[in-house]
Amino acid sequence: MVFIGEYLVYIVAAILSIALYIVSSIFIFRHIIRVLEKEMLIVARIAMGLLSISLFLAFIASLHGVHEIFILVFSLFIISFLAVIVGARHVLEEYMTGVFASKAYDLRAGDYIEIRDIRGYVAALDDTSIIIRDPKKGLVYIPYTMLAHTPFKRVKVEEGYEMRVILTIPLYIDLQNVRTRIEDIVRGLGVENPRVDIDSIGSRGLRLVVRGSIRDPRRGEEIRLALLDRLYPLLRFSISSIEDKPCKKPDA
Repeated sequence: MVFIGEYLVYIVAAILSIALYIVSSIFIFRHIIRVLEKEMLIVARIAMGLLSISLFLAFIASLHGVHEIFILVFSLFIISFLAVIVGARHVLEEYMTGVFASKAYDLRAGDYIEIRDIRGYVAALDDTSIIIRDPKKGLVYIPYTMLAHTPFKRVKVEEGYEMRVILTIPLYIDLQNVRTRIEDIVRGLGVENPRVDIDSIGSRGLRLVVRGSIRDPRRGEEIRLALLDRLYPLLRFSISSIEDKPCKKPDA
């Protein structure tokens, strides 16, 4: 009976160690398998297997009264586990930040984001980063930790994007005519709810701000250039008309 009891103890200890490995594989490796390379994943599995064996030996040593060996092996178990955590701290930080950041910011594919000198649409959401399609730089991977520590601008697909164009026109040009022409031009370019407001009045002329909503933020520069290109002949004609008017001579 004594031998059977010892065998049962060994079996229970082995089952606990195997259960530890299985649980760690299910709840830990299922998440980090996406962010680790195949070689690193094999190393992580070997490390977890060694930790399970160390726990088994520590449990057996404790049952046999060899407390020094138990303390030694269990200490090695704790140190090894902490070493794994410290070694993977950057990966864990990125992953945990991604879990909360993607939900807190409600990021979705198709949203428009501007952060530092990167701007473009969210092409995909990864476990540790978001993938932005920048027109100039191509696909750019931005870690979630950058979003957590850097101010950024986000525009949802359904909200639209506010476009602003700054113009300066001479003081003697008919403002109402220019305002009507600008609204017609930008409305024809696909801008919703266009409006033209006076920002300031100076010696160089009127400073106008053209505002409106567009669905595609990438068209902002295209619309600005098209507006200037179509508005230039109108302003040139207005200035020429004013200059060509004959001056009325004062009465003697």
